[in-house]
Amino acid sequence: MIVGNLAIALNLMSVAVLAFIICIVFISAIAKLFIPKLNNTTFTVRKFSLWLLITAPWWVATLCIALFWPRQSNGVYLSWFEELAHWHHIDIFNFFSWHAITLMLASLFVVGVCISVIYRKRKQSASLSNLLDFAQDKKIQGLDNSDYLTLSVPTPIAFTTGLLSPKIYISTGLQEQVSEQELAIILKHEAAHVEARDPLFKVLFSVFAGFFPSSIKLQLLDKYTLLTEQLADSKVASKYDNLDVAQTLINVARMQRNISNHHVGTSISHFGYDQTNTRIQSLIKPITSTPRTLLLTAAVLTIVMPLLTASTVDSFHHFIETIFTH
Repeated sequence: MIVGNLAIALNLMSVAVLAFIICIVFISAIAKLFIPKLNNTTFTVRKFSLWLLITAPWWVATLCIALFWPRQSNGVYLSWFEELAHWHHIDIFNFFSWHAITLMLASLFVVGVCISVIYRKRKQSASLSNLLDFAQDKKIQGLDNSDYLTLSVPTPIAFTTGLLSPKIYISTGLQEQVSEQELAIILKHEAAHVEARDPLFKVLFSVFAGFFPSSIKLQLLDKYTLLTEQLADSKVASKYDNLDVAQTLINVARMQRNISNHHVGTSISHFGYDQTNTRIQSLIKPITSTPRTLLLTAAVLTIVMPLLTASTVDSFHHFIETIFTH
């Protein structure tokens, strides 16, 4: 048994776990309605929304801890707070209580997710390292002064990989089949991934997504991957004509039509593979503003979600306490 501030922290961490789970359930319930509507938003709004959504369980759980943390008056916990939050001896943590069991199960789940993520990344890295064995050591400078490494393989591919020090790789098979302008567009696209550090942020995003149900996780990952590609396309379109960028996408997609994409991973940003039709449509008809109704809905959800979660946590916590204490 633990008594004092540490006990309070441990008890509140178990409640934060409940808030985390409830928030994920809430997001999963609205995901099918809300996520597709992100296609109608600007890139900036979409990026902010995706990160807000994927990290919501964490910051909502943190807010619940802050909300339920008891205030003190002359060293005595306020009785009104214990009555409001339905606490029974919040400053006592019992190793055989449901609080302890909840923390233990949550810890095992977090460890399991981390092991799963590490295993997938190691598997992808092993597959990627076999491909990078064909890379030439000498960097080549493109027309826009971006450096890239050449892969001596006939497969037409171009991608950026590397978490802390991302590098651009373009195969000889692709270089031989594209024009000088198309190669410059491809290189500019990959340079945008390097500048935005997309491989690193894609991995971080996938870690947060790992705590969601599989179907929701895949939706979120697809949306974020598409967004990174569209942002890179937009960066290229600031220098080259949109139609030229779109045509390059079409040409590369045709070359890669019969190629397996088993090297695609969260730590890799490819020029091709990722929803080419949607990217072309975005280049031809870009979205320049976000509907106000959608912004208002998102704002309301952002405010309601933590309040609803806190209320549900309080009720659920009271229900569990009633079972275990009576």
